[in-house]
Amino acid sequence: MEEDKKLLIAVGYARIERFKDMRELDRQAERIYEFCKENGIKLRVVLSEQGEKSLSWQLLERIVDQQAGRINLVVVADMDVLSSDVGWLLLKQAEFENEYGVEIVSVKGSQLSVGKDGGMTMD
Repeated sequence: MEEDKKLLIAVGYARIERFKDMRELDRQAERIYEFCKENGIKLRVVLSEQGEKSLSWQLLERIVDQQAGRINLVVVADMDVLSSDVGWLLLKQAEFENEYGVEIVSVKGSQLSVGKDGGMTMD
């Protein structure tokens, strides 16, 4: 996350798979809210949904595209809420940063990276 003086404005995103405990959405939203509060981030909204990951990305991309220039962060409780495919997540993260100027951050602190051996990991 950038440490400069500009105001950080975020959209939170919480998601569970179908037929999971709906209270988990509330727990994710609460973690996102607390993270933003503790880090001085203005949280516009937390989007919550239950369903397929492909639909999640379509919704999230649409919102980020519509809010381009007005938000600079997407905050999730954990990166695996978005996808367990680390390679795909790295590509999407780069796309969000390059096309929209939006960084994807995790409350949990998980990071996407490429190791020395070329393997991709989610720490």
